[in-house]
Amino acid sequence: MLALVCYQPMTSSVALPPPSYSIRSLPPPPPPPLSASAWLETLRSHARANSFHSALATYVDMTSAGVPPDHFAFPAAIKAAAGIPDASVGRQLHAASVKRGYHTSPVTVANTLVNMYARCGDLDSALQVFDRIPERDEVSWNSTIAALCLFELWELALEAFRSIQEEESMLLSSFALVSAALACSNLDQGIGIRLGKQLHGYALRNQSFYSGKRFAFNALLAMYAKLGRVDDAVALFERFDDRDIVTWNTMISSLTQNDRFSEAIAVLHEMVLAGIKPDGVTLSSALPSCSFMEMLNAGKEIHAYAFRNSGLFLNTFVASALVDMYCNFGLVERARAVFDKIPERRLGLWNAMISGYAQNMLDDEALKLFIDMETAGLVPNETTLASILPACVRSEAFPNKEDIHSYVIKRGMEGDKFVQNALMDMYSRVGKIDISQKIFAAMEDRDVVSWNTLITGCIICGCYSQAFRLVNQMQKNGNFIEGIDKESLHYKPNYITLMTLLPACGSLAALGKGEEIHGYAIRQGLDSDIAVGSALVDMYAKCGSLNFARLVFDRMPKRNVVTWNVLIMAYGMHGQGEEAIGLFELMIAKGEAKPSSVTIIAALAACSHSGMVSRGMKLFHTIKECGVEANADHYACVVDLLGRAGELDEAYQLIVSMDNELDKAGAWSSLLGACRIHLNTELGEVAAKHLFELEPEDSSHYVLLSNIYAACGQFDKAMEVRKNMKLKGVRKETGCSWIEVGDDVHRFTAGDSSHKQSAEIYSYLESLWDRMKKEGYVPDLSCVLHDVEEHEKEVLLCGHSEKLAISFGILNTPPGSTIRVAKNLRVCNDCHESSKFISKLVGRQIILRDTRRFHHFKDGSCSCGDYW
Repeated sequence: MLALVCYQPMTSSVALPPPSYSIRSLPPPPPPPLSASAWLETLRSHARANSFHSALATYVDMTSAGVPPDHFAFPAAIKAAAGIPDASVGRQLHAASVKRGYHTSPVTVANTLVNMYARCGDLDSALQVFDRIPERDEVSWNSTIAALCLFELWELALEAFRSIQEEESMLLSSFALVSAALACSNLDQGIGIRLGKQLHGYALRNQSFYSGKRFAFNALLAMYAKLGRVDDAVALFERFDDRDIVTWNTMISSLTQNDRFSEAIAVLHEMVLAGIKPDGVTLSSALPSCSFMEMLNAGKEIHAYAFRNSGLFLNTFVASALVDMYCNFGLVERARAVFDKIPERRLGLWNAMISGYAQNMLDDEALKLFIDMETAGLVPNETTLASILPACVRSEAFPNKEDIHSYVIKRGMEGDKFVQNALMDMYSRVGKIDISQKIFAAMEDRDVVSWNTLITGCIICGCYSQAFRLVNQMQKNGNFIEGIDKESLHYKPNYITLMTLLPACGSLAALGKGEEIHGYAIRQGLDSDIAVGSALVDMYAKCGSLNFARLVFDRMPKRNVVTWNVLIMAYGMHGQGEEAIGLFELMIAKGEAKPSSVTIIAALAACSHSGMVSRGMKLFHTIKECGVEANADHYACVVDLLGRAGELDEAYQLIVSMDNELDKAGAWSSLLGACRIHLNTELGEVAAKHLFELEPEDSSHYVLLSNIYAACGQFDKAMEVRKNMKLKGVRKETGCSWIEVGDDVHRFTAGDSSHKQSAEIYSYLESLWDRMKKEGYVPDLSCVLHDVEEHEKEVLLCGHSEKLAISFGILNTPPGSTIRVAKNLRVCNDCHESSKFISKLVGRQIILRDTRRFHHFKDGSCSCGDYW
């Protein structure tokens, strides 16, 4: 804490030499004492230059010299105390002003005291000074309203603004208008817009936009944008000719913050054409638009402009925005190059680089940089911890994930909303959703991100019903999680909420819930968002409703590469290869989005599922024409394409020809799957051997090889594979199927008897089993790998999860309605065959989705034509 005694003149204790009698060696006479006006001008000059310590030192020297401070000296000294800020010094100055009778008159001293106490965090004292001013002027009111805004007491600030109008001799100044606009922008949207428009009308009546008062106009511009009325902000901007750089920056920043990125870039171009030179705020506001619009070249142009103007290049805000932009494009090395060239790095720049590493899954680098930051003496803030927590979860170098929570507590940040959100995400990703719920319940200040984080956590942990209930709870008062108060504010699900829920609907084949979400998106105007639209296309496709997926796709005003990829992949999974390739060619012809690596995977997979070998091979050999380099996933797709078509030797040779730097696990897995289809034990053994070395913990490889042996009648070898699997501690993933009936999603596992209708389901299946056999159904016992009697094998087959889900659907849905089932594993041969018989016997269409593709069963046949 700064004390006035610090500014006392220093005295020397060093012994002086004896005086010399030489006239030349006599010291010069001391300068004449400063006049009162000279002291005052020096003091005020330091205060105006924001040299606050020098100003206070001058004040002490002045009073020590016997010059009494007056109503001109006190405001300058008090301003210096506010600028440091130091409440102790401010109070000493206040006491001195009282002793000399300047604390109430003239009013300038009291006004600076109000500002000083507010900046030193003492609002009560500021208001007490204000209340004791006998004759308040405009500055008195302006200072008090600004103080109330500083403490985010928005309603009180507006009440004070209204009170000015009751003073007959008082005119509202533009400074008060700026504070009132800030207060309106921080109210609830409806109230804020209503009061903001009234404020705008008052400003027009009182000509607050004239006489060079741009700051009032800029404040209204920012107010409309913050309240979500961007069109009003744009209209105001276009009607105002006397723009300064703050006006342009406010407009660019407002458009960027409201996701109107193309308009932000257009305003930047207009600004340059108008002859206004961009500053650091301009560039840091425009760069996020380059990221979201995928305009890397425009971002590079801004980088080059900053580089040519060294003052901008070394600006830490510009550097942070550049780091963020390059990381969003995955160009982390370029981001690090920018980071390394900044000599004085502020915390925001460190946070941007750490966050960039984390979002690009470079978790070890993020953790190392975090340690470097602490070594450099910087103290992490809430943003730092919210960025580093995801890296801690994923990094194998950080095994004890909960330790970071202890670190958060030690830093005293456990009550911060952003850190709490990150902690909830961390615990859900390590399977401890109960701790996430406790953190959520204890939060005092939840926002929509908090709700979205917990909803996402529930979905990650497989608690789907809980996630959907949370969405309902989010929109209304009440409680379903113990400990959450019933008075909590309700929030509207936003596009992030929908993008979290829609994939879950697709995974569960929960078409009804997906349609509800679609309806909500339309009512809230969220369906026009590219990300939401893409998620809707994906949801409908994964629920087996391909026509609706295409309808949503066609109605989207704008599509990106993800949207195209989703629908191409959907056509492929439904076995409609021609439509998928046609859409792929349309994508290239339209030029709406450039094909990505995933686009090629989707197109190759479509060819594979439809037996379009020549078309798929042609695409693979011309992949570079699409601007894509062939990677391991592309090779795996081509091996699958050739393998399904029975060209196993060619598939094997393709794997052998692959670059050794590529990961061949996917390709060997595709070959092993093909060997299962064509019962080729020789190549199957070769593929399995490689997979056991590359992915020894993956149970699917053991199961597939065992299935090949069992299907070929080599049961001893099949059992040997199962024994080796157990010895290595590899456990087969449990088969699980989901079906939506009414408002609930029901989950079944193999041999499940936990469902409340289990007895009824098994009884129905038994009768259905007999009927199928009479129609010619022969159970495929090779799908049972247990060494038991044939009758017991039939019982085990009968308990497969998809059969249980289909039977439950038949029992609980209206006759003739479509049954939609999703499974987490590849459907077995027996379930595929039995589903054909069931569809014919009960007169239902059954849509079954496994990890590879869709099967539409109807009238005893499958849409795949048994090519799967």
